[in-house]
Amino acid sequence: MPNGEPLKLFESGAILLYLAEQYSDDIKTTENKALTSQWLQFVNSTLSIALLVPSHREKEFPRLMRALDHQLKIDQPLVGNLWGAADCAIQAYLAYLPLLFPHVDLDPYPSIQATIESVVRRPAYRKAMGWGQL
Repeated sequence: MPNGEPLKLFESGAILLYLAEQYSDDIKTTENKALTSQWLQFVNSTLSIALLVPSHREKEFPRLMRALDHQLKIDQPLVGNLWGAADCAIQAYLAYLPLLFPHVDLDPYPSIQATIESVVRRPAYRKAMGWGQL
């Protein structure tokens, strides 16, 4: 920062984008930066509203989940060749689905279910959630 103060950011999307720009070699191209920004905005606006606003959950959520399930079927990072900010944002929201909305049927979305299971198995996730080892 010009005045010597440390940078203070809020909003998870802005924080993830900053970290990706500073520490990831996979977001150095203009295209990958734009795609990362797209996914961060998608998860923090479109997907969050479809999930958290009841009237949107019935209409928008299934459509978005079908598209996201198709995207995750590819089993590749959302941007570039490495797991990054976009994957972190999407997977964080998905991992909360069964916790916050256990009544939501995820059977039609096998790739989303596999992604959630993968996240929940990660030691860092389990530690952050206070769940310990498998």
